[in-house]
Amino acid sequence: MLVVRQKGLSIVELMITITLGLLLMAALTAVFSNTIGVNSRSLKLSQMHEEATAIMDLMVGELRRTGYRGDAAELVYDPANASTDFNNTIAVSQYTGEEANSCITFSYDEDADGVHDGAAENYGFRVRDNKIQRRQASSGCDSGGWQDVTSTAMLVVNDLEFTLTEQMIELVNEQRVTIVMEVAMPSDTEITRTMTSEVVIRNAF
Repeated sequence: MLVVRQKGLSIVELMITITLGLLLMAALTAVFSNTIGVNSRSLKLSQMHEEATAIMDLMVGELRRTGYRGDAAELVYDPANASTDFNNTIAVSQYTGEEANSCITFSYDEDADGVHDGAAENYGFRVRDNKIQRRQASSGCDSGGWQDVTSTAMLVVNDLEFTLTEQMIELVNEQRVTIVMEVAMPSDTEITRTMTSEVVIRNAF
């Protein structure tokens, strides 16, 4: 009698193979999804860092110009006629409803003509509604003329604080501004970063 032997996998072996394959695919999918999530988060963190660094650099650069005037040489050879309109223009306050010391205002001679051109040469930074705003052509923290320089879609500003200190060094009044800024990632406000910078106001009088 001729006996035909079965070749290939039995139904049980086939089911085990399929099950193992599905488990492997599920594991690979989980790893892939996790990798995408980590990369996405890293990208958002990088964007937050770059945005925060850029705005801090902007504030530091602008504050360094505080008190600059185009006729500064007159302070030496003709102090009686030198412009004093840019003296002591730096002030720390806040927009109504925001934290104390979250706004700073100052002036400098943008066109270097030695004359304070009024509102056009008044500047400042403040926080309002979790955004940093820059002032141009206004006179106070609650005045108009402020424009957003950050977006809550890219950066949430939890806190902004300016501290102004003064000291006499060899009969010269030195002013320093310390900036402390805390920012958060829009998609996860639990992730925060605090940045601190100090600016010496070299044109202080």
